[in-house]
Amino acid sequence: MSPKPTFTQENSHRYAVEHAGRRVALQYEPAGFQSGWAVYADDTLVERCPEFMQARGLALALATQDA
Repeated sequence: MSPKPTFTQENSHRYAVEHAGRRVALQYEPAGFQSGWAVYADDTLVERCPEFMQARGLALALATQDA
C-alpha cells in the first residue's frame, strides 16, 4: 500500500502536495477580479481555478494518478 499524499504550506500563497515522488504546487495569483489558484505540475501550468478547494482537488488528483 502506498503512503498517503502529503500537503505542505510553503507560505500563505503557496502550497504543495507530494505523493510517490510526484509534486504538484498550488499558488495564489492575485489579478484583480481574475485572481485565483494556479496548479503547477513539474513547473508547468495545468489549470487556473477560482477556488482553493477546487485547485486542491485537482492537485491531489494529479499527484496520485498512475504514471
